[in-house]
Amino acid sequence: MTTTDNRLHPRIEPAELIAQIKITHPPAEETCSNGTVIDISYSGIKIKLSSPIEADKNDKITIELQLPKSGIPVTIHGTIKHRLDNECGIYFGDLHPEATVDDLMFECVMHSK
Repeated sequence: MTTTDNRLHPRIEPAELIAQIKITHPPAEETCSNGTVIDISYSGIKIKLSSPIEADKNDKITIELQLPKSGIPVTIHGTIKHRLDNECGIYFGDLHPEATVDDLMFECVMHSK
């Protein structure tokens, strides 16, 4: 059986890109964790968490990264689209214009596996 990937943007697998994660639960609770970026595209990111978190689909999430080559800090805001064990997928496509993600994607490509 063949599966078709209908994504608009290809996924990049950066090497050892660490993420700090803050999840906001209504009304005003926060959960924090760390993880490693599995893959990233212009519209989303998948992270392997260092420990399980309590999160629901569509919870708001803030991800802080440090670009691998330049060391520039980057903050991404998104929503959780799926969570399985210690992995979560976050969508941020309509929250950040493509041009603002260019530097992050460029460094991820240059630092990919």
